[in-house]
Amino acid sequence: MLEVDIVTPTRRLVVGAHTPAAYLPGTNGLLKILPGHADLLTTLGAGILSFAEDGVEKKYAVSYGFAEVKNNKVTVLAETCEPAEEVDVERAQKAQQKAEEALHGTLTQEQFEKYQLKVQRALIRQQVSK
Repeated sequence: MLEVDIVTPTRRLVVGAHTPAAYLPGTNGLLKILPGHADLLTTLGAGILSFAEDGVEKKYAVSYGFAEVKNNKVTVLAETCEPAEEVDVERAQKAQQKAEEALHGTLTQEQFEKYQLKVQRALIRQQVSK
């Protein structure tokens, strides 16, 4: 079994959860972590972090951070992390719509990338809530 901790700058979301596997949104793709995994330090992108605890699937919308895997323990330090049950779907839909509207305007490259990321985060929040 793996032990999972998830921490953000404002709170500890998960402490000591036990799971047979954890799925992390690495910046280069989805990472599946199993017991006995080699030590790893990786960056996280925006995506869905998930694992099963006591047969119940737990999902979180993550926006960037780091994960460390060491001695069958997964420690996630995320910029933002929101449990599926706390996602305000209506707010996420509005954020997506607002960002998509902004993308249709005249933007600098930096602004364009910023609004693309906002759309991505809003979509992830909606996906994790299902």
